[in-house]
Amino acid sequence: MSATTRHQVFTAVHTVGGLLPSDMLLRISEGKDVPGSKPADYGLPSSRSVRDEAERSWEYLKPLWRDLRKHLPEDRVTGLPATDPTGRAVADWLAPLWRELGFGRLTPIHTEGITADSDTEKHFHVSHRWQHALIHQTPWNANLDKRPGGAGPVPPQSMLQECLNRTEAHLWGLLTNGRQVRLLRDSSALATASYVEFDLEAIFDGELFSEFVLLYRLLHVSRFEVVEDAAPSTCWLEKWRTEAIAQGTRALDQLRKGVQQAITILGTGFLKHPDNRDLRETVDVKTFHYGLLRMVYRLLFLFVAEDREVLLSPSAEESAKDRYKTYFSSARLRRHAQRRRGTAHGDLYLALRFVLWGLGNNDGLPELGLPGLGGIFDDTEADKVLHSLSLSNEPLLEAVRALSIVRDTTSKRNRVVDYRHLDAEELGSIYESLLELVPQHNATERTFELVELAGNARKTTGSYYTPSSLIECLLDSALDPVIDDAVKRGEIRATRSGQPDPGPAIVEELLSLTVCDPACGSGHFLVAAARRIAKRVAAVREQNPEPTIDAVRHALHEVVARCIYGVDLNPMAVELAKVSLWLEALEPGKPLGFLDAHVKHGNALIGATPALLAKGTPDDAFKPIEGDDKKIASAIKKRNAAERGGQLSFHTEERIWISNAAFAASLRNITAARANTLCDVRIQSSRFRELEQSAEYLRALHIGDAWCAAFVWPKVQGAPTPVTEGVFRDLQSAGAGIPVNTNEEIIRLAQQYRFFHWYLEFPEVFTVSNVADGDTDPSMEWSGGFSCVLGNPPWERIKLQEQEFFAQRNATIATARTAAARKRLIAELRCTLNGRELYAEFGAAKRRTEGESHFMRNSGRYRLTGRGDINTYAVFTESNRALLDTTGRFGLIVPTGIVSDATTAPFIRDVIYSKQLAAVFGFRNNRGLFKNAGHGDVRFCLITVSGRIGECKSTKFAFDLGLPSELDEAGRTFELSPEDIALVNPNTGSCPVFKTSRDADITLGIY
Repeated sequence: MSATTRHQVFTAVHTVGGLLPSDMLLRISEGKDVPGSKPADYGLPSSRSVRDEAERSWEYLKPLWRDLRKHLPEDRVTGLPATDPTGRAVADWLAPLWRELGFGRLTPIHTEGITADSDTEKHFHVSHRWQHALIHQTPWNANLDKRPGGAGPVPPQSMLQECLNRTEAHLWGLLTNGRQVRLLRDSSALATASYVEFDLEAIFDGELFSEFVLLYRLLHVSRFEVVEDAAPSTCWLEKWRTEAIAQGTRALDQLRKGVQQAITILGTGFLKHPDNRDLRETVDVKTFHYGLLRMVYRLLFLFVAEDREVLLSPSAEESAKDRYKTYFSSARLRRHAQRRRGTAHGDLYLALRFVLWGLGNNDGLPELGLPGLGGIFDDTEADKVLHSLSLSNEPLLEAVRALSIVRDTTSKRNRVVDYRHLDAEELGSIYESLLELVPQHNATERTFELVELAGNARKTTGSYYTPSSLIECLLDSALDPVIDDAVKRGEIRATRSGQPDPGPAIVEELLSLTVCDPACGSGHFLVAAARRIAKRVAAVREQNPEPTIDAVRHALHEVVARCIYGVDLNPMAVELAKVSLWLEALEPGKPLGFLDAHVKHGNALIGATPALLAKGTPDDAFKPIEGDDKKIASAIKKRNAAERGGQLSFHTEERIWISNAAFAASLRNITAARANTLCDVRIQSSRFRELEQSAEYLRALHIGDAWCAAFVWPKVQGAPTPVTEGVFRDLQSAGAGIPVNTNEEIIRLAQQYRFFHWYLEFPEVFTVSNVADGDTDPSMEWSGGFSCVLGNPPWERIKLQEQEFFAQRNATIATARTAAARKRLIAELRCTLNGRELYAEFGAAKRRTEGESHFMRNSGRYRLTGRGDINTYAVFTESNRALLDTTGRFGLIVPTGIVSDATTAPFIRDVIYSKQLAAVFGFRNNRGLFKNAGHGDVRFCLITVSGRIGECKSTKFAFDLGLPSELDEAGRTFELSPEDIALVNPNTGSCPVFKTSRDADITLGIY
C-alpha cells in the first residue's frame, strides 16, 4: 500500500498498477530519504546537484521540442498526431533525449527480435536495448495501447510487457512514441498493466519543470546500471521498488490502526451526541459494532472508487460531476480532515449520509453524477442501528483523518493514503487485524472502543491472513492448469463445430469455470482467482497475451458475477469478501453485481449430503455430548436402531425430494439475467429471495437440517421429540404429523450451527444423481462440482479453549495459574447468581464445540480425517476434495500435518494411490509469512489435488522452504510417482521419510 503527501502531486505523471506508487515518486523527485539520490550515484561530481544537471538538460531539450512540434503538428480536424514518415521524432527528439539521460547511442536489436525463454518460436520485435533494459520506440502517431493500424500485431504496451515477462535476462523496460514514455517491469504475476507514464507533451508544452526533474531522476541510465555480471535486480530501480513495498507495508500497519481508531471515534461520537438519547439507552454493543464496521467499509469503498475515477457515471452531465467534486466528494471531506478540527455542527455528516443514500438508491443521484450502486450501500438490518443518528463534524473529520493519513515511522512523515491502489490484499489484512479486537462500551463515559483480548475472533476461528506471494504460488499449481484445460476444451469445440475463430468458444469455457473458497475470509483468494481468469478472457478477446486495462476490467465484471463462490462462518467476512469482489469488478456507471447467490454465510463443514440422507439417521448420531443425559441418549439410540430395522426403500417416490434440478434451473435463470442497472440487480435479488422462501426449497432445507440436527439434539428430560429414523422418514412425506416443537428445534439448531448443504446452496454447481442404498461413497454422490477450490482454511482444534472463552468474560478464570485451578473456579460459578449465567454460557459453548466434533466423527462425511484430535484444516481438506468436479483441482494452504500426521494418513494415502496428489510444497514460517501463527519453525504446505483419478502420474514435492521464490532454486523440488513413494523407505513399512535441508524428517503419513 502506498501513500502521498498531497492528493494530486503530479499532473503529467501517471502510475498505473502500483509499479512505483505516487508517494515513492514524490520522494524520488525530491531526492530525499531514498537511497541512490546523491550526485555521485548519478555519475556527477559532488559540486553539481542532480537538479542542476536536470535543469541543464531541460534547457537543451525545450527548443528541440518546440522545433519538433512545428514540423509535426496535430491534425486540426481530427486532433490526432501527425505522421512522421522521415523519422524526425527519433533523430531530432528521442536520440537527444536518450543522450541527456545518459544512455548515449542505443543498441538496435536485430530483425528477429528477442526470443522467449520457454518458446523458441516466440519472438518480440523490440527496437533497442541498453544492457538488461529494453527500450522500444514506436512511430510518433502510434497509440501505445492499440494495435498498429487497428489489426495485426499486439499493442506496443502488450508486446513489451510480455517480452519482459517471458525473458529472464530483462527486468525493466522503456516504451515511447516520443509523446509519452513509460517505465515497465516484469509483472508476470499481475493480471493488469503496471507502469509509470510521463506525458512528454504535457511536460514540455506546459513547461512542467518539476515533473521533468522526476523524469530525469527516475529514467536516468544510472537507475538501470548494474556492475558486470550482476543480476538486473541489483539496479537502483529495483532497490527503490523494494523500498516502496517496505514503505507500503509500514503504511498498511498504520492504516490498520487508523481503521480501529475510526471505528472507536465514530462509535464514541454517536454515543456522545446529545440527539442520540435512544442509542445510549438501548445500545447493543455487538449490533452497534457491526453497523460501525459497515459504515467504515462504505467509506473505504467510496475512497477507492473515487480515487480510481470509477465512481461517477460516464453519461452524467459535467455540471453534475463538478457539483459532486466541489461540494460532496470524499476527496473534499478528506481535505477538510487534513486542515480542520471540526465543530459541533453536523452538516458534513448529513452530506455524507445523502451521498451514501444516493449510492443505494435505484436511480442514484443524477444531480451529482452518482449512479445507483447497491451492494455495500444497500440498506440492511445491520444498518438500522445508525438510522436517524446525528454526528458532529469534529468526530467525523477525526475519523476520516484516521482513515486517510498515516505516519511513516521510518521517514517520520505524514502521508495521505493512496486509495487508488488499495486492493483486496490490503482490505484482507485490515480485516484480519480487526478480528484481533473486541468491542467495549462504557455507558457512564459514553465511550466505545476496540480492545485486544486473548479470546478474540481471529484466534477463536483460527483465521490467518494469507500473503499474496503464497496465493500466487498456489494458483500456479491449482488454478492455471484448470484455465489451460478450459482453453483446450474451447479450441476442441471450435474445431468440431467448424468455427474458424475459437475465441468465443474459449471465452465461453473460461466463463463457465467455477472457483470456490469454503472459508473465504476477506476474499483474497477469490479476487486473485478472478483476476487470473479475467486476464485470460480479455487476452482471448483481444488476441493479446497482455490485454489492456479496460478489457480486463470488463472481463472481471463478468467473471465475478459468474465464476466466483465463497462461504464463511463469520458474517462480517462474507460482507467484506463481497466488498473486495465489488471493488475489483467495478465498472463506471454499472451497479455492484448480485453476489448473494454465490457468496454465503454458513458452516461449510456441517451439512447433509444426498448419499448420507439416503442412508437415514445413523445410530451414532445420538451419542451423548456436553449437557446430555446418558440414559436418555442411550434410549433414543435404541429407538433409532429399532426404527431403522424397518426403513423404507429409497428406490420409491419418497426420494423425489433429493433432486435439486428445479432449484438449479431457477437459479441459473436468476443469475444469468441482465443486470445493467440497480433495478435489474434488485429484481435478481427479489427473485432469489422468492426461491429461498419457496415451499419446495424450504422443505428440502428442512430435511437436510433435520438430519444434521439429530447429531446435536438435546438429549435431556423434556426436550422435543428427537429426529430418529421414524421422524426423519415422516419428514419426507408432506402430510406427516411432525410435532411442532420438533420442527422448531430443527430450525433453532440450524441457525445455531449454520448448517450448510452444498447441493442446495449451490444447486447449479452440483447435480444430484440417484443414490442407491448401502455404502455409497459420499464423494461420488453428485455429478459436477467446482472447477477449482482454493483457500487457507482455519487451523484450529475443534475443542473449546477455556482461557480464550473466559478472556472476555472473567479475567480471574482466564489467568488462573494452572488448569486445575481454572476448572475449580469454573465449577464455583454455579454457586452465585451471576456466575450461574456465565456457567450456562460456558456449557453452551462447550456443547456447541463438542457437537461439531461429534458430527465430524460420526456423520460419515469425513471418513478419512474425522478421527483423533480433529483439526479444522484436515476436515476442510477432505471436504474440498468432495466438492471438486472430476476435471478440477483444489489447492490449500494447511499445516504439513496433512501429509505427516497419523490421523490424516488415510487421506494422504488415498490421494496418492488414486494418483490425484499433484504437489506438496512445504514452508517454514521463519520468514514471518503468517503473523501470530506460532513460532518461526511452524510448518505448513501448499497442497494441490486433482479431481480426476489417475491424472497425476507423479507428485511434485518440496520441503522446508522459507519463501515461495525458493521453489525456483535448483534441487529444492523433486518428483515421485506413487510407486516410488511406496518404496522410498521399506524399513518403515509403507511410511516414506524425506530428509529436508535442515536434516529434519518429513514423513508422509501412509500407515
